[in-house]
Parts: sequence; C-alpha cells; structure tokens
Amino acid sequence: MKKWIMKQTWKNLLFVHWPVEAEWLEEMLPDPLKADLFKGEAWIGLVPFEMHDIRFKGLPSVPMFSSLIELNVRTYVTYKGRPGVYFFSLDASHPAGVWMARTFFHLPYFRAKMSADPIHSGTHLVSKRTHKGEPSAQLDMTYKPGEHVIKPSPLEQWLTERYCLYTVGKNQLLRGDLTHSPWSFSRGTCDIMMDSLTPPYNRKDWTDLHILHSMEVKTEFYPFVKLL
Repeated sequence: MKKWIMKQTWKNLLFVHWPVEAEWLEEMLPDPLKADLFKGEAWIGLVPFEMHDIRFKGLPSVPMFSSLIELNVRTYVTYKGRPGVYFFSLDASHPAGVWMARTFFHLPYFRAKMSADPIHSGTHLVSKRTHKGEPSAQLDMTYKPGEHVIKPSPLEQWLTERYCLYTVGKNQLLRGDLTHSPWSFSRGTCDIMMDSLTPPYNRKDWTDLHILHSMEVKTEFYPFVKLL
C-alpha cells in the first residue's frame, strides 16, 4: 500500500457547478484525457476554499507555510476508464506554494491576491490574479452554508467522490492519488459581484447552478505516478 507524502485540511469549501456540452469540453481537454459524463452531460466546477495544516511526511507543519486560500476551476475526466479531476486553473495566495506546484507537479497554479473574510454567517471572497505574464482574472463573491444534506444525490456523489487528479506537462501525463475523510455537505448559496474567471468555461449565467458547501475535510496525498 502506498504511503502518503502530504496532508492538508480543507475548510469552508464551496462547490459551484454547471453543466456543459460534452463536445465542447472534449475540445478543451488535452489528449489523452476524456470527458467524464453524468447522464450525457459534462460539468465544470468553481471551488473556493481555505487550506490549512499543510505538511509533508516526516516534517512538522510550519505556520507561515501551512495555510493559504485557493480558488480552482475544474472538470471531470477519465483516463483508461479511471475517473478523476482535471484543473483548468488554480489561483492561490501563497507564492511559494504556487511555485512548487507548477515546478514539480505541472499543475496550472497562479499567484493571486486573495482574501476570505467572515460576513453575515458566511464568507466574502475576493481574488485577483497577479501572476506575471498571465491574463488577469478576478472574482468577488459571498457565500454561506444552508440546510444540511442528509444524503447526497447521485450527481453530488459523482461530482465530489473523486480520488485522483490528472495533470499534463512537458509531454507527460501524471496522476496524483488522494484520500479524504467523509464529506458532510449543506446546501450553499452565493452572490457574485464580479467575475472574469469563469466566462471562458461556458458558464451562461449565475441562475442555473448546483451549489454545495462543506465545513471541513481532511486529505492525504500520495506520490504522483507518470502514466505517459
């Protein structure tokens, strides 16, 4: 059995999803990844959260390096029948973490100036991409949890029960496996004041969205595996 190499605690997660046409998504994906579909539909997700207690195996958690804010745009894919997550972008508030993820794991992380402040039983999230040489992207939103979800629907399980991610870089396909503690969800709500991040990903408007919130989940990551 493989041993974990890094642990993280994710807090205050919001999952905002919308359906897209499978043909459109296939054109957006690098070979050899294929769009994973739920009842014929592909899905895009916007996921802001706070990452805490970051530590590598054998090393203590260092306060100044152990937390950050992240905002990712993701979709769902398969490779040789194995489902996983593919990230279009990951904006993060920690420059060292961005450098490490881009350099060693070929993940599309971008530096961003970010804040996540408590407001009216929820969170006010502001993200402004500041990565040198990359197009700007901004998001200004508020979100909060609602009614507890007793049993996630089949779609909700399909969207959130993912145990690997795929990344492509330097003519390589890599898979990163992970495990996490059981999800506990509530119905989430969000209000968007400004968004230049998600329009390229076929989001038509903010009225037809699937939204979930989770207070906390603990994760373990395993060594990346080179597939190609």
